[in-house]
Amino acid sequence: MIILVSSYLIFWGLGYKINWQTMKISHTGIIYLSYLPKDSQVFFSGKIQNGSSPLDAQLLPGNYDIEIRKVGYSSWQQRVKIVADKVSWYKNIVLFKQNPDISVVTDQNTISSIDSPYDTLIKNPDGDLSFNEHEIWVSDTLITRLSNQISGVIWYPGSEYIAYQQGDEIRIVERNGSNDILLVKLSSTDHANFIFSWDGSALLYKDGVTYRRAVIK
Repeated sequence: MIILVSSYLIFWGLGYKINWQTMKISHTGIIYLSYLPKDSQVFFSGKIQNGSSPLDAQLLPGNYDIEIRKVGYSSWQQRVKIVADKVSWYKNIVLFKQNPDISVVTDQNTISSIDSPYDTLIKNPDGDLSFNEHEIWVSDTLITRLSNQISGVIWYPGSEYIAYQQGDEIRIVERNGSNDILLVKLSSTDHANFIFSWDGSALLYKDGVTYRRAVIK
């Protein structure tokens, strides 16, 4: 028994795992996930994983449906292809609140920042953010194409997410075009100025004539 357990631990440490479906020993790949809130639940093709962020796991090669979820937050989902001897990195994942706490902003400095938002076409090491009425681009890469007209496109802190206005909604989408979710509803379809707090915890925006703060994570 000691020899069997020792052999298994050695194989596991070298990146091998038993494929119980084929009853063969296969080389594995690694997935690394970093997310907030850190105590969210992680599922690999429906099977819950123990641990909190950051989380890594050795998986047999193949396709997996990854889901990160927490009650009260929009879930994060991604179909991932695991390749032997390679690491799949998914960092800075954020679960946003489904019903953010919204309050009225009266601080004049904050109001001035909302009224004079920073340049929405911000340059970053990976390229420039740009948009037209129906598309969002980073340099020459199309992020998403939408049927309804959009406006007010800006980066979320960290440049892993992009926020935009569509109709009476401010939405946010992951940089790869997935996990497009609602942040807040507006009182009208009029163009709304909006920015994020420096740490990404709040969305600051002008809704009609009222300035608001939504705690989104």
